[in-house]
Amino acid sequence: MKKVQKVVLITILSLLTACGYHLRGSIALPAALKNMYLFGASGALTGETKAVLKASDGKLAGSPNDAGIVVKVLKEDFRRRVLSVGSTGKSSEVELNYYLRFQFYDNKENPLQDEQTIEISREFFNDQTAILAKENEEALIQKEIYRQAVRMMMSRAQAAIENQKL
Repeated sequence: MKKVQKVVLITILSLLTACGYHLRGSIALPAALKNMYLFGASGALTGETKAVLKASDGKLAGSPNDAGIVVKVLKEDFRRRVLSVGSTGKSSEVELNYYLRFQFYDNKENPLQDEQTIEISREFFNDQTAILAKENEEALIQKEIYRQAVRMMMSRAQAAIENQKL
């Protein structure tokens, strides 16, 4: 019976690896993206960038000279807007807007692409009977917005590097 379990487990694991399964959060990065320098970003964006790079065997460089690609954040803005107000005068529905404008450079300060913009918007219901849970939900949504922005930025950086090689 134990041999059958081992065979089944090995078969399942080999099928998972053969189908291209990888851990959530990891991205296949080219060599130039495994060492990135981020300039002018907020702490939250920097933290998420570190996490995504770490999951993909990359890291943030200590200086632009050590980096394969430099990301210069030109403008970053996170806004919270109340969409509707309940009978108690408290917000019932909230919209979170994130705006990021940046540009890619090589380590010799040559621009790789024109300025890029990412805009992400999320709405959520703010139930006033579960205030603590909703605060946690808002923090989780903010974290996910930053993660999505980093993933979008990484895919654009990958395209910039590939276009540079052509």
